[in-house]
Amino acid sequence: MYFKILFSNYFKNFLIIFSSLIMFFMFMDFMLNKAKLPNSANLQVLYVFYNSANAALLIYPLALLLSALITIITLVKKNEMIAFLSIGYSLKLLLKPILSVSLIVTLFFIFIQSISNTSFRDNAQSIINGKYFSNINKNLFFKFNNNIIYIKKLDVVNKTAYNMKVYLMDGAKLVNIYNIKKAVFQNDSWKSDSITLNSITNNKIINQKINLSFLKGFKPDILNKLESKQSMTLKIAFQTLYLLQKENININFIKTYIYNAIIPPISFVLLIMIIFLKAPIHSRISNISLYISLSLFSAIILWSLFLLVNKMSIGGIISPDLAFITPFVILLSIAIYYFRKI
Repeated sequence: MYFKILFSNYFKNFLIIFSSLIMFFMFMDFMLNKAKLPNSANLQVLYVFYNSANAALLIYPLALLLSALITIITLVKKNEMIAFLSIGYSLKLLLKPILSVSLIVTLFFIFIQSISNTSFRDNAQSIINGKYFSNINKNLFFKFNNNIIYIKKLDVVNKTAYNMKVYLMDGAKLVNIYNIKKAVFQNDSWKSDSITLNSITNNKIINQKINLSFLKGFKPDILNKLESKQSMTLKIAFQTLYLLQKENININFIKTYIYNAIIPPISFVLLIMIIFLKAPIHSRISNISLYISLSLFSAIILWSLFLLVNKMSIGGIISPDLAFITPFVILLSIAIYYFRKI
């Protein structure tokens, strides 16, 4: 009985606060960017959808915490908290529905990010920039599997690359040069029938025409994100990390996207847990205003901390492993301490 009551109350509060924050965010953003949007009503609707989805990914941890705080204050002011405790329910039992809603919502949004191929924010920005139907990147240069690859033009939407050069190296020695006029990404690899192979043997160059599949697993989205370092989805970030983990290149910005999508939301769940376990049980014997102020202050500090470490990690100022895992471990230790203390 108690589980159903608290679960439904908390989830209802979350939906109200979450919807309100999304609508406020969208109203402000639409007013600011209205002049930049195309005249097409369809593109304007798409812009609202993509921006709403992006806002949802940013706002839901804060909405969870605010709705948890409102649920707790309502329980205390209506004397329902002390009523539950007086009939034998412990704080640990009362925490279960709050924790269940928080974890379900958090895992749902993490799952959405893990199956999405494109970033909602980038899609919204491409509509403003008038590039929604075309995503062209030029002059890409990177290293993969001891090969040096140059792509003059990459069409991400059509999964096509033009004027590619692949330099096959043996240590510091150049072995082969593949000149590729056009390549298409099919069946998880790049394929082309317009390749000229310049094989360097005994300081002589031998030219021959070949068909070839290469860069297996290197999807156009991965190439585009690597070059532009735009915001990644979890799916693209994990795929990129898997491909590049053996390469001698800096992948901290990829780790940052992964950590930022997972650790801050789970940290807010831990903060909700701490706030609930430290909640007053009766309004007459507790300072409710002080409790609300400290809870909101803690949320702002945590939110600001992760924003700061995210910027510093992307900029290469600090290691993302240290920046994200350290505050998470500290918060987890505090949550476990209070849970065992009850």
